[in-house]
Amino acid sequence: MNRSASLLKTVFTPAARYHSALCTAATRTTGVSVLALAKSQSANTCVQQRLTYSTEQPAPPATSPPKHVLPEKYAAFFRSLLKRFLPQYQAQSIGKMVYKSCSTYPDFKEFWVGECQLPETFQTWFSTTSLYVWMAMVRIRADTNSKHYNQGLIDQFFQDAEAKMRESGIKSGRIINDTLKDLVQSFQGTVMSLDEGFARSDAVLAAAIWRNLVPVDEAVMQIDTVVRYVRQELQRLDKCELSEITSGNFVFESISEQK
Repeated sequence: MNRSASLLKTVFTPAARYHSALCTAATRTTGVSVLALAKSQSANTCVQQRLTYSTEQPAPPATSPPKHVLPEKYAAFFRSLLKRFLPQYQAQSIGKMVYKSCSTYPDFKEFWVGECQLPETFQTWFSTTSLYVWMAMVRIRADTNSKHYNQGLIDQFFQDAEAKMRESGIKSGRIINDTLKDLVQSFQGTVMSLDEGFARSDAVLAAAIWRNLVPVDEAVMQIDTVVRYVRQELQRLDKCELSEITSGNFVFESISEQK
């Protein structure tokens, strides 16, 4: 054993001494010990490994299919139910958009009040606005949901009429309700007479306009102008898409262009 130990000491001692000498020389040259340098390199390696791990994006979780799926027969039932009742909920918004185009017609003071010699009153406004509302209703009748859309348009018309009565200073609810009932009957009669004139002839249409809109004997030429204007506007609206009408994306042209 002593001989083996001495032999190992003889073999490895010079190498160990040489390594120690190199470490001492490096320390004197750089001022940093070899052991401290090795520890620093090991720390940098660990930091780089941590940064590499931190920049790796985690894998997204696996998406599982929905657990609850409505059977097709129930889904078809709810789709048909929604298709049936949806126009009723859209009627008010569509009626509001359509009425905005009907209520902003031109030539109220210039033609209806000035040339037709009608007084600038609430009744004149209601009668002339009824004509434009009726023309929009005629075009909407081509839609399968025209019943709901026209009702929404009429509701907006009478809401505006009620607001104008209140703005004029009428505060009694009973007076307003009684007036609205009379206006409803007047509007229904106007629509029926205009429908008849539109379906039959210009003479019948002129008589309907004279009874409901321009009850002035001296306004014969103006009534003829209104008849030609109504025919032209109905033809022009017929060329528009129903989506343009129900969205309120249309305007009435000036009646003065018919002269």
